[in-house]
Amino acid sequence: MLSLHWFKYWDKVFWIMFILMGISIVLGAIESYISLEYTAVLGFFMVIIGAGKLGNEIRNQRMANYQDDIYRKLHQVSQHLETTFNIADSYKAKTEFRLSKMDTRRKELEYGLENNYRYVTRKVIELENKLNKMAKVIVEKESVKFRATEETFTEKVLSLVRKIPRGKVTTYSEIAKTIGRPTAAKATGRILSTHAHLKSIPVHRVVKSTGKIEGTHAAAKKRISLLRKEGIKLTKNKVDMDTHMFSFVPRF
Repeated sequence: MLSLHWFKYWDKVFWIMFILMGISIVLGAIESYISLEYTAVLGFFMVIIGAGKLGNEIRNQRMANYQDDIYRKLHQVSQHLETTFNIADSYKAKTEFRLSKMDTRRKELEYGLENNYRYVTRKVIELENKLNKMAKVIVEKESVKFRATEETFTEKVLSLVRKIPRGKVTTYSEIAKTIGRPTAAKATGRILSTHAHLKSIPVHRVVKSTGKIEGTHAAAKKRISLLRKEGIKLTKNKVDMDTHMFSFVPRF
């Protein structure tokens, strides 16, 4: 029994047998033991068989070449795909590495921003506390200064009022101007109203710029009485300022 691997030599065996048969027919025709008609028929059949076999081999060869071309192109495509995949893997690895670095950088920035925010917040709180302390100190100093100023102003007002001689009057604005606070006429009036009960301070000698007596009806009546006792003339409860006006010279 023939092994299957002998079939791959069949084409060569066929052509050897074909050539041998052709030689035998030619020799038979020469030796005249095969007639010319029989030789022609055998030659015709040999040509047909050889042409068919040759055509079949040509078709097989073309098919094999076509298959080889397809395999070669597929191999090229496979190589291109493999190269593409390798490039894609390389870019993927590079992209992942860059993304990893970017993520690390992002985390570092977030950590830095958080630390900066905490630092700035702490500094703002410290600055706010310092400003609050400074404002408190300034308010306390201004309060003390204001109280001292008010005390000094009150003392100056009372001191000037004590200097008004009998038979003379002055105005609230004149006292304020003399002290150096020309807009404090009303403050002067309030100070004198709170010290009206002191006999040592002649608050009745301070009137309005028009000469009118300041105070309630009872207080005004009492002041008018005191002024008349001091020889000051009044017309319709108004002092003649041209006659009885007293100015502080020099001013301080």
